[in-house]
Parts: sequence; structure tokens; C-alpha cells
Amino acid sequence: MIEFKHVCVVGCGLIGGSFALALRRAGFTGRITACGGSRSPRLAVERGVVDAVEEAFDRGEVCEADLIYLAAPIGGIIDFLRTRSELLRPGAIVTDAGSAKLEICRVARESGAKGVTFVGGHPMAGGENTGVQYARADLFDRANYALMIGQGIDEAEFDRFKTLVESIGARVLLTSPEAHDAAVALVSHMPQLVASALASLLGPGRDVEVADRELARALAATGWRDMTRLAGSAWSVWRDICLTNQPNISKALGSLIAELQSLKDALDARDFNRARDLFAEANRSAAEQRAAHYSPFEKL
Repeated sequence: MIEFKHVCVVGCGLIGGSFALALRRAGFTGRITACGGSRSPRLAVERGVVDAVEEAFDRGEVCEADLIYLAAPIGGIIDFLRTRSELLRPGAIVTDAGSAKLEICRVARESGAKGVTFVGGHPMAGGENTGVQYARADLFDRANYALMIGQGIDEAEFDRFKTLVESIGARVLLTSPEAHDAAVALVSHMPQLVASALASLLGPGRDVEVADRELARALAATGWRDMTRLAGSAWSVWRDICLTNQPNISKALGSLIAELQSLKDALDARDFNRARDLFAEANRSAAEQRAAHYSPFEKL
């Protein structure tokens, strides 16, 4: 049973809009409002994703929502916490969907309003397309949803939100901000940057030494498309992720670069056993992850 009565989605794009739709599908009968940006809240209303545009914050009034869902880019989430916390009603729960948690949780602790509970969260769901027009009610089905612990959160309030997350079909995983950020750097942030770098090799003006660029484009098939699907993601979202999780991302990229350099050295030396061993290790790892419904988060 969903205990909340009024949910306000701040940043009603793919994630925020899908959260609203998932709530409705789960049986939520309360009020859902949206704010953040000039166009997306109105579009969310037009599409029936939310009931109305939330105007309290712009008016400098206390928002009556008992759940605030922050689904803006990380910079927008941090700005909201710093500038709007005093406009949250006592007893409300504030949560976020940001992809890097350490900085968000730090700001939430420093700027939190009295009587308001903050629960850091990150749904491992989404896609390369952004905007409320891509929102769908089943986005969180069977998706891992990380919730931050060790933040001095009231257990009863934490459990209220945890129950809601489970009601929309997600699988809750408990972790700390530090462990979360290191893990997603490896399994989410680095793959995005690798896909972008790979796609850019066939971009205009790039000198691809090993192939004719136009011929390579013509021959690119499903393997290339699968590997570069994420290259369509918006820099406006990923800028803040790179800024707030830079040390972990750099470490993950360094590990990948070292692995690729080792493989290149082996191929240059015609040591194909190294490539064979890499394939065997990758096959085992992929099979184990599929069998165990792999998650990078460890329950603490």
C-alpha cells in the first residue's frame, strides 16, 4: 500500500515521468505534480503523466507534497537541495535519482530542512533517450534500485520509501554512497564514455588510420550499433556525472586502458594465447552475471 498522498517530481523527464507512471500503475491515487524547467512540466501535464504543474517553489511557498522526487541532472538536484530545502513541509521525504551519490548526499545533509528526511537513491534504469515523451510505467520493472544507507536516516521513514520502490516493481539494493559511486563508475559511467569514444572514431573529421571511414560506416552492423547505442546520450546529463564522480571514473578508465594495452601488446607479439584467455575469462564473467542477475551493489 502506498502511504503518500502528494508526490512532486522535480525534473519530469524519462526517469521522473516513468516514476509518476509507475506510481499510477501501482495503485497510487493521490496527487502528482511536476516542476523544473519551463517545458517539461507542462508537457507532462498534457500527456497525462502528472496532474498539474507545481508552482509552490517558484512562488516561494511551502510545497505540500509529502514525497519530493528529484530526477533532474545532478547539478539541478544539488541546486534544489541548496536553495529549496526550506520550502519543504515537515514530515516530507525527499529522494533523488542521481547517478552519483556522494556529493548529493553530502549536500542533502548540510542543507536539509528540519523534519525532512532525505533518502539517496539511484534506479539502474533508463536509456539513451531523454524527455517525458519517452516515459513508461514499466521502466523500473525488475530493475535494481540502489538506496543509500549509513546516513543517519530514520528507519521508519526509510522503510516507507523502500516499500514504495518495491511497489513499482524495482529490486532494492542497499549500499553506501562511496561504494555506489565506485561501482557505477565501472558498470555505468565508463561504458557510456567508451561508447561515446568508440562512436566518435567514425565521426566527421576523424582520421581513422586502420580503415576508410565511409566504408567502415557502410559495413557497421549490429555489433557496432550495440556497442555504440549509448553514444546518443546527452552531455547535459553526463557533464554533472563526470564532475561529481571523476576520481572513480578515471580509475575505471585506467583499468580498462591497462587491459587494452596488455591485449594490444600481446597481439603485437602474436601471443594469441592472451586473447584466448581474455575471451575465456569474459565468457565466464558474463555467464556468472546472467545467472546471478548480477548487481554491483553489496548489501551492507
